[in-house]
Amino acid sequence: MAASDTQELIAPAADRATGRRVLFYSHDGTGLGHLRITLAAATAYSQLRPQDSLLLLTASLQAGAFPLPKNLDFVKIPAMPKRALYASLPPTEGFTGSHNSTIRFRAALALATVQAFDPELVVVDHAPAGLFRELAPTLDWLRAKPAPPAMALLMRDITFGPEQTRGIWTNERAFPLLDEVYDRILVYGDSRVFDPIAAYGMSDAAARRTRFCGYLAPPPPERTPDQLRSDIGAADLPLVVVSVGGGGDGGSLLRAYLTGLAERIGPPVASYLATGPLLPESDRQVIGHLSQGLPNLCVVNFDPDFAAAVRAADVVVCMGGYNSLVEAAYFGKRPVVVPRAPGPEEQVLRAEGFARLGLATVVDPHRLDPLTLWATIESELNRTPPTEMPLTFDGRVQIARELAALAAGRSSEPNPA
Repeated sequence: MAASDTQELIAPAADRATGRRVLFYSHDGTGLGHLRITLAAATAYSQLRPQDSLLLLTASLQAGAFPLPKNLDFVKIPAMPKRALYASLPPTEGFTGSHNSTIRFRAALALATVQAFDPELVVVDHAPAGLFRELAPTLDWLRAKPAPPAMALLMRDITFGPEQTRGIWTNERAFPLLDEVYDRILVYGDSRVFDPIAAYGMSDAAARRTRFCGYLAPPPPERTPDQLRSDIGAADLPLVVVSVGGGGDGGSLLRAYLTGLAERIGPPVASYLATGPLLPESDRQVIGHLSQGLPNLCVVNFDPDFAAAVRAADVVVCMGGYNSLVEAAYFGKRPVVVPRAPGPEEQVLRAEGFARLGLATVVDPHRLDPLTLWATIESELNRTPPTEMPLTFDGRVQIARELAALAAGRSSEPNPA
């Protein structure tokens, strides 16, 4: 966060007087996006209210890989990628499938954690009822308290495609939660890219509780562009930076990039690839083989200071995840985006929304091949960067202020855009 942002997060003396207990919930997905977003919100809140006690409830296997605020601890619940470890447990009542016993375990731990911590503010990211309704018992317990805590839902700009989101929210009985349980619905996005109120059929009551807070700026890079280039041996070559988020489904993009790089005829470029800690081992072996002998190439599994690479890049190549596109736009890059496919529409819709504003170039994932990908990269190498940035990136500040006001029992005016 920039110094100016930190200054904006100075709370009035009355708000700094009494510490509160605040619980953040972040389920684990296929990548690192939800964890990073929740930690961004928690970090901004902790700077505004360092006297509060913050607890993160998460299933992510990577929670310890990121710097944490001094006043934040985390409780780890079972990770869905490890669900086979819990297959012998009794199933969750009313659930079927390979995840049901794991959800039963997660739901019990979530309830026990919340009962022990007894938070005065609860902040849930993405899933109103938790993953597969695992927070339902917890929400029931909280609502039955004589003095229920304030509740906030963090919603990324695009949850899933409209039809899929409506279906999930209907099946998981989320619409009543939006209308009755959550005091604030804080969208870390911009309605010009995507309007969830209209797309998802949110009620007037939910719309009145919704605030569009802007996108979440990435943390300041630790290295300068020159330092980053020196670290990876890029010298003064044009630099192409490639990221596939957590890496769980990024193998096809990495293979297309490296195959095209090997076949490329033209002036030399430097390449920096972050394959992600979740890249399957079979893909990692292929990537290692394709990387052998390629000049000016640096490949890493994970870089906690990847924002430095994005800032230094001449071209950014990524999938359509929230953090990847926002990070690129924040540093004035127009990324070459290959959205996840097959899968939810979220990445496609986000890529298209950014492209409509001139902030991305989209490669159809169903037509991804080395020639098409590299033709797009070469075109971007020869283009000037975007001259205008229609998006705002003060989402951390706005969310922290909303949460602090909510915890203090104050209200804010609706923000329609």
